[in-house]
This record gives sequence, structure tokens and C-alpha cells, in this order.
Amino acid sequence: MTSENQNTVERHGDRTRIEHTYGESTPASTAIVRAVAAAENVDPVDCPTDLEFTLYDHVDPEALDTLVAGRHGRGPLTVEFDVNRYHVEVDDTGRISIVKYGDGEPPSGSD
Repeated sequence: MTSENQNTVERHGDRTRIEHTYGESTPASTAIVRAVAAAENVDPVDCPTDLEFTLYDHVDPEALDTLVAGRHGRGPLTVEFDVNRYHVEVDDTGRISIVKYGDGEPPSGSD
């Protein structure tokens, strides 16, 4: 796996792409919330009120963590889903890619 908790934020017009990593000490579900919070300059604890979402409303965090945690050597795996204005991609190598779409542009996959 890659080094954990690295954030890269790129802005292209109304879109923002956040690259983040997860690993043994930080499960994918936690890293997703941290990455979105960092991009929005919000404490992860405040996501339910400030950003009006909880990850659990969109995906089962424990199932996601279990699915991507022990996949090494079993072939590539990528899980994709939408959370409000964000399209999330999580793979089994420790990489998370999140695209935030601008107003009027619905999430429909990554670019």
C-alpha cells in the first residue's frame, strides 16, 4: 500500500479532484471522510452538519473497508459511488480519488 493520508487537491474550473491514500492504520472509509473534509476545509467530525452528509448514508463503511482491505494478489478492484456532489473511487492499492462537481453538474463518474 502507499503511504497513508497523503492529500493532493487539483482544481479545474468547477471541479475539484482530491487524491488521498488509506492503509492499515486508516481504513478507506475514514480516509474518504478526511479527504472530503480537507478539501472543504472542515473538521471531519463536522461533516454531517457542515457538509450535510455521513458516509453511512451512501455506503456501508465496514463493508467497504472489508472489501478493499485484503485484496492483494486477487486481481484489481475499484469501488465507485456518489456522495452528494462527490464521485468517489476506492481501489485495493490504497488510493482514493474524489471528484467534487460544480453547481448544476451532477456526479456521473470521474473524468
